[in-house]
Parts: sequence; C-alpha cells; structure tokens
Amino acid sequence: MGMLNGLLAVVTGAGQGIGQGIAEHLAGEGASLALMGRTEKSLKETVAKAEAAGASTVSVHVGSVSDEADVERVIDEIVTRHGKIDVLVNNAGIVDQAEFLDVRYERWLEVIGTDLNGTFLMTQRAARRMKDTGGGAVINIASIDANGWDGPQSSYVAAKAGVVGFTKNAAKDLAAHNIRVNSVSPGWTHTKMIEDFVSAEALNYMLTRFERVPMRRLVRVKEVAEAVGFLASTRASGITGIDVPVDCGTLATLHLYESLPA
Repeated sequence: MGMLNGLLAVVTGAGQGIGQGIAEHLAGEGASLALMGRTEKSLKETVAKAEAAGASTVSVHVGSVSDEADVERVIDEIVTRHGKIDVLVNNAGIVDQAEFLDVRYERWLEVIGTDLNGTFLMTQRAARRMKDTGGGAVINIASIDANGWDGPQSSYVAAKAGVVGFTKNAAKDLAAHNIRVNSVSPGWTHTKMIEDFVSAEALNYMLTRFERVPMRRLVRVKEVAEAVGFLASTRASGITGIDVPVDCGTLATLHLYESLPA
C-alpha cells in the first residue's frame, strides 16, 4: 500500500524534468493526480508515466500559474472533477540567465511572476479548498540557489529566496487549518535540461566527479521526488515550515568553490 493512497495531488509544471518525476513518484505511492502545464501536449508523456506507475485517475489542466484567472479556473476544474485537493506541489518555474547589468525588467517580472507569484496564487487558491475538507499539504519546489549563486541569474535567486520565505510564513498562517507547507530545494539535478545545456564531457564530469559537490555527482530526479512524497504524506504529519535541501551536500560547502592547495 502506498503512503498516498486515496489522496488527490496537484502538480504544476508537470510536463518535464523534476515535475514529471514528482508526478510519476506520487502516482506510484497511490495518489490520483491533477497535472497542470502550459500546453496539453507537454503533459501527455507525464500522463503515460503516471498511469504506468499506478495512478488510477489522472486529469490534465492547461494554464499559467502566473495568471490569476487561469489559476482560479484550474482550481475550480480540479475540485469539480475530483471533489477535493489533498496535496499541492508548486513546481512550475522558469529561469533567466543574464548578467545583472543586462537583466531586462520584463524578464525579471516573468521569472518572479512564475516562480514566486505563481506559488502564492496556487497555494492561496488551493488552501481555500483544503480548509473546507479538513486540511492538506503544500510542497513548494525552491532551490539551493535561494542561498545565493555565482551564476548570472539574479531574478531566479530572488524568486527562490522568496519561495523559501513564503513557505515559512504560509506554514504559520495555515497551521490552524491543518494545512502543512514545506519546501524542497534541489541542487544541480540530472534532467534533460542539464543534458541539453552542457557537453557530453561536462555531463560525465558532473555525474561522476563533480568537485563542487561533496557527493561528487548530480542529484537524481527520483531523490527530489521522494522528498516531496514524504512531505506530502502523514509520515510528515508534524513537519511544517521547513526547507529540505536535496543537493548531495552542496550547501555544506557553498563557500568553497575552489580546491585549496594542500
């Protein structure tokens, strides 16, 4: 018996990468799923994977988490279809890489709009429904980049830091309604996006001897998904307001980017 049997889990940004892995894992633990993405086409593969993992019910909902009207409509669709929302996983996110002096304001707003504002909108609207059915669990996908990053992505760092702070405050405000709110912060994770972003040689290095990371490898999507599944379950019934890094130890040495001479 899975630890999420009988629960309805909503996963945003479910069309690929970490979101797809989370959906597949939750399905394997017995959850029914409501998947949200920008296009129906992007979610087809996830639906197939979730059904193969054991999901008895999977619904697809198209919309943008940064659009208030879309969020209202999708939440209404989900409750009409499934009757409740037990678990919300706010995974939808985008990134913009640009040197600080070159960041365009419209791109800044897009990243903040999706990564932070979208997390707020989905959490608030879902929590209103959870309150009426006895509670639930919200898991926000943040990032270890919330602690700072040496790459050119200030909007992403700001948004994810906001997600971690928002998680703590929402946990405090929603505890009275039996709604737990936590976040998971992945480190560098092995996804298709990483494969497309770096050379084959660089990928092999990151998978086997990544010096920046104490465990010398990338995080696996399944490792992130398993943390989410635990926080969504009753096994984490006393846990709220925390951020869980899944980073192969990167935060433990975040200040040491270069090896020092012996």
